[in-house]
Amino acid sequence: MAKHLVIAVDWFGPYKGIEEARVAIGDFMGTGLYLAIGRTDADEPLSLQYVGISTSLSKRVGNAHHKLGRIDDLQIWVGEVGTARPSGRQLKKTPATLDYAEWLMAYFVYLPLNDKKTKNAPDIAATLLNRWWKKDYETPYHRRPHPDWPDLIDYLGFYYPTKIVWFGKKLKRVPALT
Repeated sequence: MAKHLVIAVDWFGPYKGIEEARVAIGDFMGTGLYLAIGRTDADEPLSLQYVGISTSLSKRVGNAHHKLGRIDDLQIWVGEVGTARPSGRQLKKTPATLDYAEWLMAYFVYLPLNDKKTKNAPDIAATLLNRWWKKDYETPYHRRPHPDWPDLIDYLGFYYPTKIVWFGKKLKRVPALT
């Protein structure tokens, strides 16, 4: 059986618009994900629109972005991978954890402005865990920022069913250990 990649992404936000997001991106190491929530039609509700990755977020997220400029009432979440990269030789400049996190979101959640990673399923088994944090980088959200954004995507491979999970009804919270 091939190795299974497990990726945890810590998402920070929401940042209202590109300018607020660009200021916040200065706090990141440069490599990460960004997810846009908004609407492309005035009559639509706010929805997940686009996910992207970059090895230089400060250069990528800007007014000249080919997709972000098409979104009204834009909210941007910035994601940082919290798990280690897989061992072995790196075949691409983009870390595998970023590449597969974007691919899992674009393919299984179906983000309408993503084109490239919606055509084929990922080529390896991977699990994506999303966690959301407020803009102070310390306070977690207890609920996901949008009902369509899953907590977990568990893709075992082409021949197996994929589990897309939204945590909810049966949830036990254990108090902080302090």
